[in-house]
Amino acid sequence: MENFLNFQDSQTVLGFLDSGFFSALKFILGIYMVVIFLDIVLLLFQRGLKGDIKDTWIGMNAPMELSVGRGRFRKKWNKIRKKIDGENESLWKVAIIEADKEIDSLISRMGYPGKNMKERLDNINPMQIEGIEELRKAHETRNRIIHEEGFKLEEKEAKNIFGYYENFLRYLRILD
Repeated sequence: MENFLNFQDSQTVLGFLDSGFFSALKFILGIYMVVIFLDIVLLLFQRGLKGDIKDTWIGMNAPMELSVGRGRFRKKWNKIRKKIDGENESLWKVAIIEADKEIDSLISRMGYPGKNMKERLDNINPMQIEGIEELRKAHETRNRIIHEEGFKLEEKEAKNIFGYYENFLRYLRILD
């Protein structure tokens, strides 16, 4: 096998690389690359460069449950769900308290500010998260369980409240 490219072929390739068409193509692609680079820089400045580079690159400080930690979270959630399926009012109350705690932890790690869940929920714009009003109602029920002595919780209400937490997790695609 002689040469991969014989002399005639190499002259053709070199002729194309020196052609006006190829020069114009290189010029247009160069401008295109500069525009894309400037778009990226402007978007980063618009978003703000402060904070974690992960936040800047991904768009938010996403908890593990939103990406790779779903299985572990689902196991924990299924243990809580068993309590809500029980026949005992005290188990229903515990399930709601535990569910609220898990959701609060998730919202906190999503980057919403606040000292407690109520403040974090108040900092969420209803346009940002679907079903936020249901979550507020569920949290209010949790507060009543904690703070009101003798608070009675009916099975239907407990399952509805727990459903609000699960709807939120489905919205985030943590649960199926």
